Amino acid sequence: MLRSKIDDRALAPQGEAEVAWRRAKMPVLRQFGERYGREKPFAGRSLLICMHCEPKAAVRTEVLLRGGAERIVFVGNLGSTKPGTAAYLAGLPGVTVLAGRGDRLEDLRQNLRAALAEGPYDLLMDNGAGILQQFAREAPAWRPLGGIEETRSGRLILEREGIAPDFPLLVIDDSPVKRLIENEAGVGQSVVDGILRATSMLLGGKPVLVVGYGYCGAGITQRLRALGSQTMVWDTDPVRLLKARVEGHRTGALEELLPRAELVVTVTGRFDVLGPRHLPLLRDGAILCNAGHYNMEIDVEGLRATAREVRRLPGEIEEFRFADRSAYLLQSANPINLAAGAGNPLEVMDLGYALQLLSLEEILAGRARPGIQPLPPSVDREACRLCLESWPQ
Repeated sequence: MLRSKIDDRALAPQGEAEVAWRRAKMPVLRQFGERYGREKPFAGRSLLICMHCEPKAAVRTEVLLRGGAERIVFVGNLGSTKPGTAAYLAGLPGVTVLAGRGDRLEDLRQNLRAALAEGPYDLLMDNGAGILQQFAREAPAWRPLGGIEETRSGRLILEREGIAPDFPLLVIDDSPVKRLIENEAGVGQSVVDGILRATSMLLGGKPVLVVGYGYCGAGITQRLRALGSQTMVWDTDPVRLLKARVEGHRTGALEELLPRAELVVTVTGRFDVLGPRHLPLLRDGAILCNAGHYNMEIDVEGLRATAREVRRLPGEIEEFRFADRSAYLLQSANPINLAAGAGNPLEVMDLGYALQLLSLEEILAGRARPGIQPLPPSVDREACRLCLESWPQ
């Protein structure tokens, strides 16, 4: 029998208090909980979840339980686990949690192997394709009814590795509602919040380079600009660069922009975007952080191996000393908004979880076809309707 693997069970009361605040401020999830309490759409179902283990996600987990979910195995994403949340969830009936604050990539894979060995599961909830990658490696005999993938990073990984599930997989990030509201507005705010919490520095007047100008990158850059930063953007897509230019941000070659930046933020969904090869371009004292799903956007191990000296500073800051300069890395390149902050705003995740739950309902109703696919427009419309009716103005 699979048992929870968490940091400290004694933190459950603290975690419960943190969850209570989120629960009170997420009216859309409250509506789902009330409806699920009557309808029990997940009655007898088992779910495998690999997502951020933090208080807002705990509220969603409570809603799934209220909907009749019989068994939930919750594997935490890397770098974002809140130990109090993990302890609280591990105490709920029917929930097993595999999530530690200091988990590394191999820990994640071991946790997913252990979780999949406890299958079958009816539904998969993935965030970064961790479950889907492990599922492809393990090739179990069972198949779920379907699943969801939350991120663009996850979709890129599936495409890169040629993973094509023969069951329905709805990609939440393909939703225009998710991109415009959660990615642009929510991630934009939460990443800036995470940077401020991690550094306590003034952003006004700072030359900041955002690497990647998708919806998340655009939202981050806009909010940095609103705080007075001198914003610069680099992307491989000329359309996105042109959009950044007309929105008032400096663009150019990476070799031109990196030496100007005091702060560099990666948000691409890809691996090894920055690494030792870029050291000669960095100004002395440059600060690096990541806002993408995986910390592999920055080659952290390569930086450590290249540095003459590595010093750990308070607040999860590492100083890398090289022959002629130093650079600082925040939170080991884990997603800065979750590693240093509280993640996306409550209202934004109220919407995001509505998209997730409505997508699971589509799968259970048999309306989703096999294979990777976007959300149906009806899901987007319903999620927007619920938010417009529930959020005060």
